[in-house]
Amino acid sequence: MPESLVHSEQSALLQGQLEQPTYSSLTPHDQVPKDDDGEDGMNQQLKPAAPAFTFWKSKSYGWSLAGLILLLVIFTALEFALLKLNLPSVDPKDEDALKFPKNLQDLRRLNEILSVYMDQHFANVYVTFVITYIYLQSFSVPGSMWLSILGGTLFNFWLTLFTVSMCSAVGATLAYIISGSLGSKAVTTLIGDRIALWNEQLVRHKKHLFNYLIVLRIAPFPPNWTVNLGAPHLGVPLSTFFWGTFIGVAPPSFLHVQAGAAIDRLSSSDELVILTPLNIACLVGIAIAALVPVFVRRYYPL
Repeated sequence: MPESLVHSEQSALLQGQLEQPTYSSLTPHDQVPKDDDGEDGMNQQLKPAAPAFTFWKSKSYGWSLAGLILLLVIFTALEFALLKLNLPSVDPKDEDALKFPKNLQDLRRLNEILSVYMDQHFANVYVTFVITYIYLQSFSVPGSMWLSILGGTLFNFWLTLFTVSMCSAVGATLAYIISGSLGSKAVTTLIGDRIALWNEQLVRHKKHLFNYLIVLRIAPFPPNWTVNLGAPHLGVPLSTFFWGTFIGVAPPSFLHVQAGAAIDRLSSSDELVILTPLNIACLVGIAIAALVPVFVRRYYPL
């Protein structure tokens, strides 16, 4: 075989090896060929987050899950210690009321007890409220809605709305960081399918992630815990995640805080109704308003 032909075949083989398609995906079966810019037309994938959270990250599912459980146990113990030590002393007959409210009756009783101590122990009650709210959001513990309503009964309306929105953003961000570091392997193993499904939605809105996150926080689907845990594995920037959460939780929080402010005007037989037709219409209107820039940029590009 002529030397020039051999050289030509070797060059072609080397070039083919260097031009292998690249992939970006959560799982091997989802891999899609990419071009040089990481795009593939209709089947675009969000690039995985930069390895910003390499600390405390384990490749072992067992160690990752054990770390998550240990973290939850530690902070749950600290939360109960906070409730025990930081709140003012109450009569022994009222101690059973110092718990996370689960219904309107629990909420009324807790409000009656804490209202007595607000004048002299405002800082203690407020700090406990803030830390408890962040704890609930960080570990996806149910009860945030009732705590928002309780805040509306105890504090100034606008102070409560800002506090609830900020605590939601801080707590969700802590969940984001935990999921992207210590719990990375456990999260992708346990809810990898959910994250992959959400990725399909993110791909369609990758140029408008901020607006899309606002709408996600207003809408009930996907659940907030899925958003918090999945975001670091799909390349959602931390700053976009934080501010999208802060603004997005404000409208539903407005309704919860408003309901809390009205509790004193309700009789014992009245029911607390939050999702009235008017309130639902307002939430839908806000969600549509958040999507307006998306439609404008899509149909009227600059």
